[in-house]
Amino acid sequence: MGSVTEKYPFAPIEVPEDYRGKPVINEEKCIGCGACANACPPQAIQVYDDIERGVRVVHLFLGRCIFCARCQDVCPVGAIKLTREFELATPNQDDLHQIVELKLARCSKCGKPFDTYRHLIHVAENIPPWERELLLLCPECRREKTSEWRLWGCKK
Repeated sequence: MGSVTEKYPFAPIEVPEDYRGKPVINEEKCIGCGACANACPPQAIQVYDDIERGVRVVHLFLGRCIFCARCQDVCPVGAIKLTREFELATPNQDDLHQIVELKLARCSKCGKPFDTYRHLIHVAENIPPWERELLLLCPECRREKTSEWRLWGCKK
């Protein structure tokens, strides 16, 4: 009769091809849209703006992650991928954090930081050219501008 147990951890274990392990954020692809944070059931991903430093922070804490892959599924640019890595035990809690910082764009009217450059570029590719000028405005200034357009019945 053969052995019914694995030799793990003394020998490597092979995980299936579609195994959902540790998520990793590709810093080069991330646009800082926050879709991953909205979809994360245990709130392992937090997205917030550090206005003083002018950056949007995408913070992944693996200690809360349940490896559900919802972040990977909703990312519009494929910046989050689940790896096959499952050995996450560490004596240093900092190893369980991944932080991505993206530069914030400033409103062309009031100067307030409001969104990442990467997100604005991504959105600009998917909207009509006549609406692109609104992308450079923060939500408050954009609301004012569109109200003016409605009031005068055209763009000014």
